[in-house]
Amino acid sequence: MRDLIFPVHHDGDVGLQAQLRQHLVDAILDGRLAADSPLPSSRRLAQALGVSRNTVVLAYQALADEGYLIPRERVGYFVNPEMLDGATAAGAPSTATAPPRRDSARAQKRDFSHRLQLRPSRQRHLVKPHNWSQYPYPFIYGQADPSLFPIAAWRQCSRQALSVRAIERWSEDSYDEDDPLLVEEVRTRVLPRRGIRARRDEILITMGAQNALYLVARLLIGGRTTVGIEDPGYVDARNIFAMAGARIRPLPVDEGGLVIGRGLRRCDLVYVTPSHQSPTTVTMPMDRRVGLLDAAGRYGFTIIEDDY
Repeated sequence: MRDLIFPVHHDGDVGLQAQLRQHLVDAILDGRLAADSPLPSSRRLAQALGVSRNTVVLAYQALADEGYLIPRERVGYFVNPEMLDGATAAGAPSTATAPPRRDSARAQKRDFSHRLQLRPSRQRHLVKPHNWSQYPYPFIYGQADPSLFPIAAWRQCSRQALSVRAIERWSEDSYDEDDPLLVEEVRTRVLPRRGIRARRDEILITMGAQNALYLVARLLIGGRTTVGIEDPGYVDARNIFAMAGARIRPLPVDEGGLVIGRGLRRCDLVYVTPSHQSPTTVTMPMDRRVGLLDAAGRYGFTIIEDDY
């Protein structure tokens, strides 16, 4: 029982039940709770931690569902031995006295780096400090001002999305289509403001811009594909296209966005952010947009427009 006295914060960001579950999992995996050992009754643990008995009961039930505990009728909950099979407590010394086998030592020294076909960690990435919100002037790329976020509207939408009828709709396994209501909102509310008319079957919902760019890269880019990218431009787009095997061709940017020049004729694809150029934020004027379309028709390249 002494090993199960751990701090719980009643005013923390994480709920009491979630804190309790995490502490119990740590105690099991760290070896403080031995295999098949009983846990204290929900009443005793609740009194010791200063929480309600329901909190402990729900935490026990959740860990039983996840396989960490085994419930035994009229007896209580016990640590599932299968969770500790092959596990070693943190910092526990090894009791093995036999010297390591030669093939085992060779396996430990084996370098698998030559099997890596891609090395994303060597690309240039945007660096964001974790404590950026504590800066007096946090001009950090890609972060929104929390004071401008529509919290009230977001809460209302969240409540609607978590209603019983809503959950029944969006929890269905629609493996071959996106949420029809969301697609309809995009088709009738979002795209018309951009001057875009699209059918329902022409709209694909992705998990953000990077996922969309990854899908585009998989579909359109091969080893001989040349992709023209604004310079300066969106770093993650360049990285995604490069990992797909594209030959990257930097294209100059001025106060009107992407410059329509002779470099376009050597491109198979041209990635552009005309509405809000990344990172300069300039907007491409209409005559230049028309010029880009004319160049695409003349040189035969495909435009990837990111409405950033």
